[in-house]
Amino acid sequence: MFTILACADLQGGKVNLELTFPGVPTVGELTRRVEEVFSGEIRSLGGNTDFTVNRIQVYDDVLLKWDDLISSTQLHEYDQVYAFQPQTPWHVDTQQDLPPPRPPTIPGGYAPQHHLQPHQQQGYSVPRSHANQSYQGGPPQQYGHARGPNGDRPNIPPNEKASVVFSDLDTQHRGYLEYADFERALHERGLDFSSNTVGELFYKADLNRDGRITPDEWSNWAQIYPNTMETLYFKTKDTSEEAMLKNQIQQSQESLMQNRARIDNLQRELAQVQNSSASLQSQVGNLQQQSIAAKNRRKEIPGEERELIEEEIKMERQRDQMRVQQARLKEVSERYNRTSAQKGSPRRAREAAM
Repeated sequence: MFTILACADLQGGKVNLELTFPGVPTVGELTRRVEEVFSGEIRSLGGNTDFTVNRIQVYDDVLLKWDDLISSTQLHEYDQVYAFQPQTPWHVDTQQDLPPPRPPTIPGGYAPQHHLQPHQQQGYSVPRSHANQSYQGGPPQQYGHARGPNGDRPNIPPNEKASVVFSDLDTQHRGYLEYADFERALHERGLDFSSNTVGELFYKADLNRDGRITPDEWSNWAQIYPNTMETLYFKTKDTSEEAMLKNQIQQSQESLMQNRARIDNLQRELAQVQNSSASLQSQVGNLQQQSIAAKNRRKEIPGEERELIEEEIKMERQRDQMRVQQARLKEVSERYNRTSAQKGSPRRAREAAM
């Protein structure tokens, strides 16, 4: 059996379900299965609408990011996918952490009566890892009893141990740890957890879900897993040569990963450009024709309209002349009043009496 974890928004909350297939499903098979099962979930909640898939994305555990699902080759067992519905005034996917997966309420689901809708782009937050396992250690040890193979590391307070381990893992001095750094650190120190457990531990540390662990997040994580931090601290003992070789390997792996990611992105972009080139060419032709027609319409002014515009300009000129004459009249009147007042004219006396 092949298991996929599928999450979606239902009635304001997120539901994460375990879907099983005989083998790796095609994108169409996965889409139909998601619609059937989530339509059944809507029925179990008292709704009477069908669940429609608008777009599916799959979470890349290596690159720690979401990608559009366009091929079944992107799917691996227990991968986490997210199904978007068409965005409407009555439904908008919200940004929330994904809940732990569970089996469907109605195993067979409910067959919806609709057709798939075109893809649309919508954003959402990076979820927690889809792991549902956890590493449970024994009771916390008293700090000070554990030692490395040669007893060469001093017993220091827990917060200082966390700081030392963080510095050990941050070989490039970037000020943060990525998933690859974290996974490699566990493996090199004998903590060979499953990929699900590594994802769960990383999720616990990455509080802001940006794919990186800061020193503050690491210190918080050390308080949650004191035994694990104890092991990471006392198991760290690398020579300078080993550290140099590991750093070179890490840089090569990161470069390879970046190249693969760029190749994948370029291939997707190339496919999108090829699919849309014909449509764009048609749109350009239509827009050019519309532009020429609009330009010609702007040049065509009827005679009556032109006459109206000319009369409007002429009228404004006359108003400008009238305003100038009014200003001159006011100036002459004020000058006359000042002269009359100085001479004690009868007009001034009349104005004073009033």
